[in-house]
Amino acid sequence: MLLLGLFLFFVSLLCIRFSVEFRLIVAGLDIKPRMRFGIGRYLLAMPQGLLTKTSQMIRGRNFGTLEGALRGSKTALRLLDNVLQKVDLLHLEILIGTGDPFWTALGVGGTWAIISPLLTGLSADNRLHTHPEIRIHPDYGNANVHVDLHCIFRFRLGQIIINEVKRVMV
Repeated sequence: MLLLGLFLFFVSLLCIRFSVEFRLIVAGLDIKPRMRFGIGRYLLAMPQGLLTKTSQMIRGRNFGTLEGALRGSKTALRLLDNVLQKVDLLHLEILIGTGDPFWTALGVGGTWAIISPLLTGLSADNRLHTHPEIRIHPDYGNANVHVDLHCIFRFRLGQIIINEVKRVMV
């Protein structure tokens, strides 16, 4: 009986689609994440206290060495590759200002250089269900960074487990 229950549990993990609505607003040093998890049609908000602890951990990460930064970005890209199986909505708006027009323009161009390959990879794998809205604006007069990311994506938890087991086995 227990074996049948475990079997049904794992089959449900493979079949049930989970969804996440993620909203991130960064204004200077202020990070405001908001997440809602969904199973099927039902969405549940993630507690704000847990999100506050998460944003503090993100701010506290030390990428002092190039090796640490590369290791962290490789892990993040691998996890994003597993989780972003179907993207229903992607809206990203970034305002970049350094106070100097040259560095602001360089920052805007560099941001496009980082985001463009990520979007190309998502659309090449047919993961995007709608046309993404990406806007990157320069703010030549002020020194600030404002990021507004709104993303809704779906995934199957079982698929993530299978992908990680395959990665470990190879």
